[in-house]
Amino acid sequence: MKRWTVLLVSLFLTGQVAAAPPKEQEAPKYDRLNIYNTTNLTPLPHASFINTAKFREYQECVARAKSDKKNCAKYQFNVPYSLTDETVRVGKDLRQAWQRLEDRYYWRAMVNLNNPAMYLSHCLVDFGQNKGAEKPEVVVYTNDSMYPSQLAGKIPSQGLKDKLRMDSYSILPNVPNADYCAGVQMDFTLMYLPGTCFYAGTSKLFCIEGDQDTLNPLAPRPIAFQYQEAVNRVKRATTLAERDYQKDYQKDVLEAVKPNAKFSPLLWDTMLSGALIAPAQTIQPDLATLTRKGQDAGNRLGDIFKATASMYYAQGLTSNALTLPLRVHVLPTRKDVLFNPNPPAVWKLEEFKRTFPAEPSPIYERYGYTNLFSSWTRPTVKLLPEPLEAKPLRQMIYMAAGNNVYLQMPPVVVPIPAPVLIKEFTAGLPYAGVQTHFTWQSVPEGYEVPQVSGIPPVDYPF
Repeated sequence: MKRWTVLLVSLFLTGQVAAAPPKEQEAPKYDRLNIYNTTNLTPLPHASFINTAKFREYQECVARAKSDKKNCAKYQFNVPYSLTDETVRVGKDLRQAWQRLEDRYYWRAMVNLNNPAMYLSHCLVDFGQNKGAEKPEVVVYTNDSMYPSQLAGKIPSQGLKDKLRMDSYSILPNVPNADYCAGVQMDFTLMYLPGTCFYAGTSKLFCIEGDQDTLNPLAPRPIAFQYQEAVNRVKRATTLAERDYQKDYQKDVLEAVKPNAKFSPLLWDTMLSGALIAPAQTIQPDLATLTRKGQDAGNRLGDIFKATASMYYAQGLTSNALTLPLRVHVLPTRKDVLFNPNPPAVWKLEEFKRTFPAEPSPIYERYGYTNLFSSWTRPTVKLLPEPLEAKPLRQMIYMAAGNNVYLQMPPVVVPIPAPVLIKEFTAGLPYAGVQTHFTWQSVPEGYEVPQVSGIPPVDYPF
């Protein structure tokens, strides 16, 4: 929208006269692929989206076919609104799926490393706490890739808050032992020879031990320790986990995002190359937050927007007579929808709507934006656990022991723990696989939907 329009509407709404319009930054050239079109309230609330490539195909097909349009490409896709509370449930289940993978990943490695001792202690006795994942916080995700570089530093960035990690890292498993013990066989390979120290009273006489460091300086060091075999045991466990547990993880993800009466998502291409989206709405409107967002936009953008931003957004609550000059909807019947290099309305203020919160669908319809729950799967390489503070609690430690012999009548032999740290995994266990993220993000009418690509294989019949 040109600067003159912004100024005229400002004058109309405020009754003030400005000396001259400020020089406005030239609008960027948008390359839109998949855009949010509009929110419709009937027959039930749903959002519509347009794939621009398919729309061009449709226009060319219509021009050739003239009256026969039924074989022309579908370009508009519709998705019912889901309640935000239900998308929180989906996010919680996605967190649970990852926590199950991460927990069994670690405990399988520990059982493998300390077989047969930990097979007896953990596979024959179930220590699983079976705690459900905590609900995620609904936070609107924004980053610089969502909007033109001209707005860098103007729109506040908010990172992902899906928190794909354990809620707490405990010395006990959260998953049941069947999750990490299935397929484990007893392994009686001799891993070490215990060291021995001899005492007369409290005085140490001498020790028979090797040079393998342990985490207990008071224990005699093992005479011999198969360190490389310990490393190999951990590697075999992570290889199995990446192959088998990852398959279960993907099944858990599919179960979490499965449509139901309360959750109606649209798969856009695939989750590996695109994303699954579900327009999300609340029951109660929060106009106070929208008002604050308008003030924030004005303060951050400055210039004329400081005086007009709040009124620009408030047009959604007034009559269409006031909104038509600025609030331009994307209509499929207009050829310039896709051939115009810029999306509709005042692009700076529209882009700022990406920070707007979830609201009821009538608010979306009036304000010209929508909130989306999005979920996508991407390949990832990382070390588990990721939080630095959790790494000391998830070390690979072989539970060796030594003996202290007290020379008296009769001699007393006291076993002493001599745990050996497998240093190759101090930074964490290597994971190379997929991870499914999720978030909530807001999209203005006529603007690009983040994460999605291609076209949906199917949509809803509105």
